[in-house]
Amino acid sequence: MRVYGYGRHSTSGQSLTETAQRTAVDAYAVAYLQKPAADDWLYDSAVSGGKPMFERPEGRKLWVLAQPGDHIVVAKLDRAFRNTRDGLNILEMLEAKGVFFHCVNQKVDTYTAQGRAVLTVLLAFSQMEREQAAERTKEALAVKRAAGLPAGPNAPIGWRKVGTKKDSRFVPDPEERKQVQHLKSMRDAGMSLDTIVGLMRGKRRTNGLEWNKHSVRRALAAEESRFPKCIPAGQQPPSA
Repeated sequence: MRVYGYGRHSTSGQSLTETAQRTAVDAYAVAYLQKPAADDWLYDSAVSGGKPMFERPEGRKLWVLAQPGDHIVVAKLDRAFRNTRDGLNILEMLEAKGVFFHCVNQKVDTYTAQGRAVLTVLLAFSQMEREQAAERTKEALAVKRAAGLPAGPNAPIGWRKVGTKKDSRFVPDPEERKQVQHLKSMRDAGMSLDTIVGLMRGKRRTNGLEWNKHSVRRALAAEESRFPKCIPAGQQPPSA
């Protein structure tokens, strides 16, 4: 019997989390599996949880290595599964292979029918919590946008973001507004959007992004509305 510890983090700025996950997995192996630590540790660094576990680089190795009677231990469910369906699919694959799955923070495993049932319920609640968190974030961002406050990395056309976090705000960006007036003058001269975009190719906005058809449309709409901090509901950029 071998015990495989598995972990994952999403971005390069989360490297310290590997130590925390491995420590938790090794402690679990000592307490529940009579091992001095996990026999092998496989870790996917800077890999999105949106990719199924056994399609990740280290996850693929884990699938090949784990044999009937072996155990896979993870620190948290979200290190392994992206949602309920993904989790159930992977658990079915492991069951068919005769490999047992353990989750440290929930202290649950697939040894017994009861453990499998509890794990199924936990997967459902875990997905519900993620969806509720996403809903709360979406609602908060909508409120901030409606109030004309920063709600994301990009500022509206004609504005730039200053400050950080709760102290961030938008202030007018005279340089970008000058660029927008140039776009409007070309449009007033009868030029099509495609022609304008062609003439602006290689030129950048003050935020460093290149002008493209989408941003030109947004710029013309912003100028027409006198540079609002948020686009009024139902307002569409002008067509070509």
